[in-house]
Amino acid sequence: MALGLGNAAAFALTPLPKPEGTTEVEIGESAPFVGAWSVSMPTMDVGEPDTDYAICALPVRIETANETHIFYLGPRDIEADAAMELVPDRDGARWEPIAGGPIFFAIWVDRDTFYLYDTVPETEADWGMPFVYRRCD
Repeated sequence: MALGLGNAAAFALTPLPKPEGTTEVEIGESAPFVGAWSVSMPTMDVGEPDTDYAICALPVRIETANETHIFYLGPRDIEADAAMELVPDRDGARWEPIAGGPIFFAIWVDRDTFYLYDTVPETEADWGMPFVYRRCD
């Protein structure tokens, strides 16, 4: 019984549930990521607005390097650093920089929305605080 209460408490601290993933997008392919994106993170306080990191007026841009690699440009970046390889993992894809650095994990919600995590989520609570990317087109 205590285990169930602990899980309920963990879920209460996570604003978003684990996404189901979608079959509309090919995991590990660069083409679906290409475009301009707004980026936000949900807040844990009910009624508070999300934190915006990029808006469509000044978006994050993702460009293709090839079929399985992308370039990521922040809102004010003129050129990208090294490409990132998209490696299928579970229902999403790890973003592995070819020059080294942190690995991220992306899972698609639908064709115009994906969640990005700074680690591959392991527990239910890990799924609750993604960066939410929404297509700006």
